[in-house]
Amino acid sequence: MIRKVEAMFDWMFDHFTVTTLCIVLFILTLTGVGDVYTVSMIVILLCAVGLMQKEILVDPWIIVPLIVCNVAGMASSYVVSGTIDEGYSFLQMIFPVVYLLIVCLDDEDLLRMKYFCVFWAGFVAASGIVWSVRGAVIRGGGRRLTGVLGGPNALGIFLVLSWFALLDLEKDQVRMPSCLRKYFSCIEPLLLIALAMTLSMGSFVSMAAGILWYLAEKKRKYSWKHTYLCACEILAKASLCFGTGLLIYLAASWTGVPASSVIVLLYAAAVVVCWPEFLRFLKACPGISAVMAASGALAAAACIVIRPSAVETFTERLEMMKNGLSYLGRNPLLGVGPYQWRLLNLLDSDKYFNTWHIHNSLLHIGVESGWIAMAMLVIIVVRVFKKKDRTSKAGFLAFCCHNMIDTSFFFLGITILAMMTTADPAGRKKRVRGSVLKTFFVLTAAVFAWNLYSQG
Repeated sequence: MIRKVEAMFDWMFDHFTVTTLCIVLFILTLTGVGDVYTVSMIVILLCAVGLMQKEILVDPWIIVPLIVCNVAGMASSYVVSGTIDEGYSFLQMIFPVVYLLIVCLDDEDLLRMKYFCVFWAGFVAASGIVWSVRGAVIRGGGRRLTGVLGGPNALGIFLVLSWFALLDLEKDQVRMPSCLRKYFSCIEPLLLIALAMTLSMGSFVSMAAGILWYLAEKKRKYSWKHTYLCACEILAKASLCFGTGLLIYLAASWTGVPASSVIVLLYAAAVVVCWPEFLRFLKACPGISAVMAASGALAAAACIVIRPSAVETFTERLEMMKNGLSYLGRNPLLGVGPYQWRLLNLLDSDKYFNTWHIHNSLLHIGVESGWIAMAMLVIIVVRVFKKKDRTSKAGFLAFCCHNMIDTSFFFLGITILAMMTTADPAGRKKRVRGSVLKTFFVLTAAVFAWNLYSQG
């Protein structure tokens, strides 16, 4: 046992950068939108790791806009409040630091990093399902699954990103250690069951957009028949797991006997255990797979019945975006400033939405940080989709779609998960010398250290 522990620590030191990134994702998943103290200490740690790196290759169309976007946001903060750390842009300086460390990794470490993301998401899903059922029994009623992220919509897109990462990694299972391979096959049903329990309509829509992109990528490589069978298999898996997740929620919330959700939980455990056999069954019986895929319409209808308020919520978000558009031209250069949209909305004649963020991340950044910051994000998105890499862009598309109707970009753990699961060596053309790299890390660490010191 002691030798195994020693071997594990030896491995962690041999792969220090990827280990640090995985620990950072773990911490930021638990902190939601983050706080200045935690993020500052993490950034200083990451910069210390960055100082160990030699020259690297970066994609200038990603790193430069990423830095400019955050600098513009901090400038807006300084103009409005006299400090650069007011708002989210200061905390989001962690993004370019994380990006520079990701591009330091070789192909093997990139693969290890993505496997960690999927395994961590599987743990988040499993613990969330069990804790939700436990809470339903204790409280006498069920709620939408929130998990460690603290909100069903945030957890929903977190699980969607992880599921697409899992699909992308399935072809690389042979390179996974045999001791982990048997657990990897059980993660998919956990992710989908937990996703259903969030009842996050925005995540469902984003997932659908990602599936369409994923199938389009398949069609470019394979025949129509292969793509059709792939679509049936994906939808059949989603139908079974969504149905199971919805049954757990209904048993806890609608039956009047919340303890009955424990029985459905046992069924869900059986689904997870028997998942490899179920996959073999789908491949052997494509006709049944097609029937199960078609039954997914029932799960979609059930979601609408369970959450009739979803239509009203979507309408309210459209109204919120309309209100945000009215402030988009007020200060095109630096925006109205961090946290100012909520105050403006409180004082105007429009409906008061009682939220800090417009539920359209791009629009919100344009309103509060200005058009420059907004344009930088558009450049990054366009660049990601133009890159010809080996990693599927389906998960990134789902993330982008979700941010058009929600605020997942402001959850540091979710955005870093998107960066880690879509990372690929393609597009790295600009060589950054070690001296320039070290200067960036030293200055960034100094700014965050000074901010910690000044706040006491």
